[in-house]
Amino acid sequence: LDMATLTGAQGIATGRYHACHLSNSHSWETAVSVAGRISGDLSFPGVYCPELQYPEFTSSVADMKNSVADRNNAQSSCAGLFIMSHLGWDWSGVWLHVDMAAPAYSGERATGYGVALLSVLFGSASDSAMLQSAAPSVAHDNGLHDGGSGGESQGKMKKMKFN
Repeated sequence: LDMATLTGAQGIATGRYHACHLSNSHSWETAVSVAGRISGDLSFPGVYCPELQYPEFTSSVADMKNSVADRNNAQSSCAGLFIMSHLGWDWSGVWLHVDMAAPAYSGERATGYGVALLSVLFGSASDSAMLQSAAPSVAHDNGLHDGGSGGESQGKMKKMKFN
């Protein structure tokens, strides 16, 4: 899990009260949405489509550039994908990104956004009965990418190749 105040694009994509989250796991993506509704730290899933977004980072002089070529291609999602790319495309674990740029502040003051979200999201690992009861259920394949119906990927994330 990474949480960051990456771009103003998050506020444009999901507004001032909802963070934007991405994951390579459908069950964890859903769990963040549920934890947000339970905790009051709202979050809405962003577009996760690496095969269409990664080309935004093409660079003639570096492995990748750290800004998008087209600001109309889900900028907040691209920012999260930039972070995810540093794990490596062959990494088979679950990855979550929460862009909390807009809900993290109100005027010139911090809101504390994220504390309640994480407390509920990971409440099942707590000794607190209250947090355990509030925690959303997540598939037991914690650590592996949800491959949908299983198929050829057998639950693991496939390597992605970009030209």
